[in-house]
Amino acid sequence: MAGTKRGADSDGPSKRASKVAKTDDKPASKAKKGGAKKGATKAMATSAFKSKALPLHVNLTHTPPSIPDADTVPVAPTDPGFLGSLTLVPSEFNTKSYGWKGNKRLTIEIGGEGEEKEKVTVQLTINATVMGSKGAKKGDKEDEEEKDKEAEAAEEEAADAGDEE
Repeated sequence: MAGTKRGADSDGPSKRASKVAKTDDKPASKAKKGGAKKGATKAMATSAFKSKALPLHVNLTHTPPSIPDADTVPVAPTDPGFLGSLTLVPSEFNTKSYGWKGNKRLTIEIGGEGEEKEKVTVQLTINATVMGSKGAKKGDKEDEEEKDKEAEAAEEEAADAGDEE
């Protein structure tokens, strides 16, 4: 019996094909996955986002954040565990969604109080994607360019049709 499966029938081919096409037995409401999620809002056009969004600033530190009040000075210059800061700029990603992105190389010391400290270099990369931005329109300028191209194509087709007559 070498080379046979334990549960295999030796009576011939089975009644069920090994690769059966999937059928859609689910109700229509559950058949579609993805789409708009609960709480997602309609995203603005990419060009509008790029023109209105301001850069974001991130401070990286070893110490946990303190709750600032009116009398305290900014944390970054006085923080003994401050490692560096990073600016995230508004941009469009390759996935056609948009948000903020930034990267920076930092040198961080590792080691305890009484131990010899080692320095390591790290690459910090942050992407902050706006939820629902993947399906957003490009913007006014690009929409006008697309309409102009469509109008030119329609004019060329009309001219070609007129030449044939």
